[in-house]
Amino acid sequence: MNNPKSPPSPSARALALEILAAAKRKGESVEDLLAAAFLRHPRLPRQERAFLLELVQGVKRWEIRLDYIISRLAARPLKKMHPLVLLLLRLGAYQLLFLDRVPARAALNEAGNLAKSRGLARAQVGFINAVLRRLAAGDLPPLPDAASDPALALSVAHAHPEWLVRRWLARYGQEETTALLTANNRLPPLTIRVNTLKTDPEKLQERLAGEGARAEPCSFSPAGLRLTALEAPPLEMPSYLEGLWLFQDEGAQLVSYLAAAATGQKIAEIGCGRGGKTTHLAEMLGDRGWLTALDYHRRRLQEARLNLRRWGATLPQLLQADATRPLPLKERSLDTVVVDAPCSGLGILRRHPEIKTRLPEKDLATFPPRQQAMLAQASRLLKPGGRLLYVTCTTEPEENEGVIAAFLKGRPDFHVLAAPGTLPPAARTLLTPSGFFQTSPAFADLDGFFAAVLLRK
Repeated sequence: MNNPKSPPSPSARALALEILAAAKRKGESVEDLLAAAFLRHPRLPRQERAFLLELVQGVKRWEIRLDYIISRLAARPLKKMHPLVLLLLRLGAYQLLFLDRVPARAALNEAGNLAKSRGLARAQVGFINAVLRRLAAGDLPPLPDAASDPALALSVAHAHPEWLVRRWLARYGQEETTALLTANNRLPPLTIRVNTLKTDPEKLQERLAGEGARAEPCSFSPAGLRLTALEAPPLEMPSYLEGLWLFQDEGAQLVSYLAAAATGQKIAEIGCGRGGKTTHLAEMLGDRGWLTALDYHRRRLQEARLNLRRWGATLPQLLQADATRPLPLKERSLDTVVVDAPCSGLGILRRHPEIKTRLPEKDLATFPPRQQAMLAQASRLLKPGGRLLYVTCTTEPEENEGVIAAFLKGRPDFHVLAAPGTLPPAARTLLTPSGFFQTSPAFADLDGFFAAVLLRK
């Protein structure tokens, strides 16, 4: 309930419009903007929080299809529309087309109210109302014809950029591409990893049940659980606040096993981000030994520090550094280096749908040079016999197999470990014939990760 002395929280629709507008105007991530909005409005009712998340992520997930439909119903091109008009049309169209529980009248009325509250002219308000009324009346334009242009048809139907669909059709064919597009638009599971420094999966299942949450074991990761029912916001649950678990996709959990971390080893993690894999590596080391985690972004390191503190892991030392340049670590001194490389993120579209419209095709070429530079710097740190683990969350060969091939071409002192035995037995089916680890949302409901283990001879 809102504090009577404080102003009431904005509606989910108003906040969604604010977030989408800020993302467009400032180029910021909608996820960061959502997190900031939840902090600014801690008393936002749970139902409104869920609706806000649904609106923002839903619009980003289906934006390409929404724009196609709006462009066929509106009398003016999208590029000539006022930015707020287009955002309000997307929000309204998403509710009308994808949210069965939202009455059409509510979607129409709120779109008009928001337009007026943001100072749009009467003509603009009328334009929004006219387009949405056509849609509410069932005036749905046909999608592109699959026979004449399969890529465009799939692009619009599944709301993926046409350039990406064409790439996938050339590589996977029609059936596999359709399966991947479909999987990317499904809501991902709520997967958590158990903090084995403090508890185990069975005990945590019992604890979660007492907090009103049902969980079941993951298919591949022995430390993973899937939350299948919740009665309270998960990040407010005592078990989370005590550091007994964190959200992490099962594919990301499995990658850490490839590091083969063991007590007494010296390990560095490059590109640690918010510390998800860092906590796992610390567990595998029993929180004893030597573990340094590096990232270029100060803000991510701050979040990693908070996560490690909540986790109870004291071993990792955090360091800000540009891993494409010589690192402040002793060469030929480490047993394992994990390179969690920056990438296009095309393997995690189901969790981060805004990538669909934020990533232009030309930007793909910017990732491999940085990835190769990071591998080159990381390789200098390894002892003979050391292990180099390269990880991405992308589907594209230029960022995966291509980077490994380019690295090995000039480094005869390294070779691919084709059968890493440290994966949980059930997960060894996820290895390709070449020995690479690869997952996909279209298979076993995992995010799309790639990993390669390279050994220094």
